[in-house]
Amino acid sequence: MESTIFTKIQNSSNFQFTPPTNHTTNPKILIKKEEIPFRPISACLCSARAIWFNLLHFHFCFFRTITMGKCYPTVSEEYLKAVDKCKRKLRGLIAEKNCAPLMLRLAWHSAGTYDVCSKTGGPFGTMRFKAEQAHGANNGLDIALRLLEPIREQFPTISHADFYQLAGVVAVEVTGGPDVPFHPGREDKPEPPVEGRLPDATKGSDHLRDVFKKQMGLSDKDIVALSGAHTLGRAHKERSGFEGPWTANPLIFDNSYFTELLSGEKEGLLQLPSDKALLCDPAFRPLVEKYAADEDAFFADYAEAHLKLSELGFAEA
Repeated sequence: MESTIFTKIQNSSNFQFTPPTNHTTNPKILIKKEEIPFRPISACLCSARAIWFNLLHFHFCFFRTITMGKCYPTVSEEYLKAVDKCKRKLRGLIAEKNCAPLMLRLAWHSAGTYDVCSKTGGPFGTMRFKAEQAHGANNGLDIALRLLEPIREQFPTISHADFYQLAGVVAVEVTGGPDVPFHPGREDKPEPPVEGRLPDATKGSDHLRDVFKKQMGLSDKDIVALSGAHTLGRAHKERSGFEGPWTANPLIFDNSYFTELLSGEKEGLLQLPSDKALLCDPAFRPLVEKYAADEDAFFADYAEAHLKLSELGFAEA
């Protein structure tokens, strides 16, 4: 969008330079050519274009913030540098340990407790508390926290809230998924949410809407797109009661979750009751078919849904 605006400005810059004739024709004004400080007209035009471009860029960013219903907090330059360095460290850890599915699960479970009515829960770092780690749905996330601890110790100025969500964003990136935008500035909350707000894999579409739409404030499209992240990882019986991966390549982020779902059950691959519910629901199934046929569409919708999930209750305008 920005490049299109700039092209239009370039094409519409029909500036004309005409010397002031009342001066040049006055015989009393005799200035040698080499005495005139010369600045090329093209430089003037570039400066004008740059000014207009910066103004348009500012208005575009401001308009985008308002329309998204977000007002992101300002963080220091030092904080941004720490986030960038932390992101590099997370890339190395996740690639080395093949722990992307675990990091994504940590980020999701940290955010998915948000309740739009009470404005409680959400991606605000409360997974650092033993009480939340002990919730039944969070079995195994203590492993993720232990893996992250050496990096966490290097960046004490970054909030736990930002740290956990950044790990989820990097997990998607490292495994070949879409780039999910990340906005820093979340503050850590002082106490964990109540247990029982995360979705139950044994239930159907009504339950999914109760959790994702009524509780979190997300849409049908978000529900299906986010379900596609099951392309990563596998279920473990001791954690969830289910066993096995959803796809043949559980360390690659692609649209194979949807193609496998449409192709039916296969030996060695998992389909949860909540997965199968996507096929039976008249609003969900067309989205499953769309994402199975068009990975780019899935990536675009997933990035949007992941961003929304990671910012539930954050930077509300």
